[in-house]
Amino acid sequence: MAPTGFEPTKGKQFTYQTTPAGKWDGVIHCQVLEVTPNKRLVYAWRGGHDENIGYGSLLETVVTWTLTKIDSGTRLRLVHSGFRTPTNDFAFKGMSEGWPKVLQKIDAISGERDPKKSQH
Repeated sequence: MAPTGFEPTKGKQFTYQTTPAGKWDGVIHCQVLEVTPNKRLVYAWRGGHDENIGYGSLLETVVTWTLTKIDSGTRLRLVHSGFRTPTNDFAFKGMSEGWPKVLQKIDAISGERDPKKSQH
């Protein structure tokens, strides 16, 4: 999903649009909570509706991206926290499958490859 209105500025609000469900319009509302240039980005991730069960249930979480310089390049750590069980089990499962795909895309365009992973 491409963000709409994103800027790496504390307090900036932006959105993602996904498939609506039930009483939820599919809009994920985000707000930048913390920015440390070239090191850390933290934002709130809120979506869903409290009357939905499963896909589209109310979700109030935080996404944290951290970059750390290492000898072979840069380590990227992604933490998406705040899921409530059982309400957010569907979202947790979906994002547990989706975020690795995002990280693979970042790896592919970053120009930094782990030699251990690149050997075929």
